[in-house]
Amino acid sequence: MNKTLLLIFAGTMAGCTVGPDYVRPRMPAPAQWSESPSSPDTLHSDQAWWKTFGDPALNRLLDEAAATNLDLKQAFQRIRIARTQRTQAVAAGLPTLSAHGNASRRLNSFTSSAGTTTAVGGTASGGAFGIGNNLIDIFQAGFDAQWELDLFGGIRRTVEAAEATIEAEIENRRALTVSLLGEVAGQYVTLRANQQLLAVIRDNLATQQDTLHLTRERQKAGLASYLDVAQAQAQVEATAAELPFYENQVKLALHALSVLLDRAPGELTQRLQRPAPIPQPAEPVSAELPSELLRRRPDILSAERRLKAANADIGAAVAAQYPRINLAAFIGLQNTDITDFTMLGKSWSAASTLAFPIFNWGSIQANIEGRKARYQELAHAYRATVLNAFKEVEDALASIEQERRRQAQLQQAEAAEKLALDLARERYLKGLTGFLDVLTAERSLLARRQALIESQARLAGQRVALYKALGGSWEVAEPENRRQHSQLSLPQTSPLS
Repeated sequence: MNKTLLLIFAGTMAGCTVGPDYVRPRMPAPAQWSESPSSPDTLHSDQAWWKTFGDPALNRLLDEAAATNLDLKQAFQRIRIARTQRTQAVAAGLPTLSAHGNASRRLNSFTSSAGTTTAVGGTASGGAFGIGNNLIDIFQAGFDAQWELDLFGGIRRTVEAAEATIEAEIENRRALTVSLLGEVAGQYVTLRANQQLLAVIRDNLATQQDTLHLTRERQKAGLASYLDVAQAQAQVEATAAELPFYENQVKLALHALSVLLDRAPGELTQRLQRPAPIPQPAEPVSAELPSELLRRRPDILSAERRLKAANADIGAAVAAQYPRINLAAFIGLQNTDITDFTMLGKSWSAASTLAFPIFNWGSIQANIEGRKARYQELAHAYRATVLNAFKEVEDALASIEQERRRQAQLQQAEAAEKLALDLARERYLKGLTGFLDVLTAERSLLARRQALIESQARLAGQRVALYKALGGSWEVAEPENRRQHSQLSLPQTSPLS
């Protein structure tokens, strides 16, 4: 028996791991970005992107979001779930030991051809059932051991899939962090932009009210008509009508930020209600090489780990075609009287079972084909993820470059509109032009100022989008090490060649 067990154990250690071995997919990357910005500066993965904005309030919001956001906390729990599943997968390939107790009553009898019943431990005559029967009570206590031999690596493939799933969940959490911090920065930019728009509208409203007062005085002096007063009044009311819209936009941004930081809507109002400039990076930034994207963007890494898990699942499905061997053993003590400890005896048993699938209506093969199809699906998803990542970087680079050019033109247009308004007012006061020219110049200046603020907000948002697309510089403190797994492990075996 001992030799048999040793042979079986040796066979297990030298067993094969069936199914395809995983090969990381090769995804060609362009040599450089087609939308290369003019700036030679480069964003490196060790840089904290939010610090380039130079806004302490933004820095604080991002730190708090990384520590308190509920979506991130849920993602961490998914990592814990994946780690427990790996522990279960490893445990399935290791021996188990459990305590065992048993109490039984046994009838031992023998019926002879002459109609007599002979009981073990004595004889008795008679043909009626039960005459001469010997009843024996047996009490056992000991330990049971069970072990399924992983001869073809099905359990090892399951563990491999579980480990890849853990890594995928870790990368998912990082991807969620990328999305979260980008959302917080985007809402913060929206908040500051609307506060700036409110300030511009209020400033223009005050100027227009002064113009209305001046027009009324000129009308009283006979230097202006009632039409001028009515037009000035209409301009004031139209500008004032824009205030509620932007005030509401400020509140919505504050509410969104509160929820992202796991706070009740409105809790950040007092803290952020004072207007502040739209954050703008101090230095222009360009992207690293496209190949760097494949090793840093968490959604790409997660998709690749999912692909590895699917590959391992194929091996686990293939292993179901091969025999399964289970070993069982019991060792303990037994007695016929539970109250008598002087008659204890030893008891042991050993057994093995072999199960080999013969006919299952194609169920195993269908499972294999399904796992292969799942792998192909995830392979296409991986490629789509990579291509989308390249697209997002190219889009962000192109948008930043074009918005910079647009913003420079808007700044020149604002300066020209301001000059035009000053000239229109001067000519109106001298009676050289009508009031309509003043109204037109005021509307144009307000529109240009609004467009310039919106451009500043758009440029800041596009810079955040670039950082998100690059996937770098998003390392925040993890509750646990990214690659920490259970200490349990299966015996290593040579892969099937």
